[in-house]
Amino acid sequence: MTSSDNLGKQADTQAIAKRFDQAYHSYRTHATVQADMARRLMASLVAYSQRTHFGRVLEIGCGSGLLTDEFAKVCTADEMYLNDLYPQICHNPKPSQLADAHYQYLIGDARTLALPDGLELIISGAAMQWMYPLDTLMDKLYQSLGSGGYVALSTFGPQNLWQIKHLTGQGLTYHSADELSVILTKAGFGLDMMMEYEQTLSFDTPVAVLRHLQQTGVTATSSQFRWTKQRLQAFCQEYHAMSDGQGVALTYQPMLIIVHKV
Repeated sequence: MTSSDNLGKQADTQAIAKRFDQAYHSYRTHATVQADMARRLMASLVAYSQRTHFGRVLEIGCGSGLLTDEFAKVCTADEMYLNDLYPQICHNPKPSQLADAHYQYLIGDARTLALPDGLELIISGAAMQWMYPLDTLMDKLYQSLGSGGYVALSTFGPQNLWQIKHLTGQGLTYHSADELSVILTKAGFGLDMMMEYEQTLSFDTPVAVLRHLQQTGVTATSSQFRWTKQRLQAFCQEYHAMSDGQGVALTYQPMLIIVHKV
């Protein structure tokens, strides 16, 4: 197992919480890919579930509320359970469309927290790639759902941020579509939709890429990795060598998934 594999499979939840807490105020401005994922995911949820109202809803990794807001544009709920690792989420503005919903905040790791039962919907935007082992979590989510309940989640595929992993040797270990299908099916879910695509952003410089990642909470490096002057210089030179002269590219590989409890 490589060091980058270890990063993904043994992610330090305290470090992750600190990283996203620090990016709380910049995330919504710079997470353009994640915003597009949220819009697509909620549109797909309504299309496949044929529902716009849910009783009890749990959102895992709600962050600054980007997915919550997109959910509120197309759906309503009686109860909203919002989860993340850091308490700043309790200050998220409540969408006017969900003003009548009862809110509860679950602060901590969804893998170990006691989750509400009888859920009709679980949503999660760009968070599952931080959670290992994923099969254990999916078993837990299955048990928390009521009969016929839905899970709508987005994550990323193996080619996500490949430029960073190629140049630094650091990065999360992402599941492939086939691997995710096996995990979800074994947990008992019926698969309604799994879609993956690529979205490439262009930046003026390699340093701008790193700043973008920092502003979205995704540094994608292990706690042992340190940027030195020499390492940063080499990174910039090699990144420029990969460019087409029209800026430097950063590739995302979003994956959107809708499943239901059979």
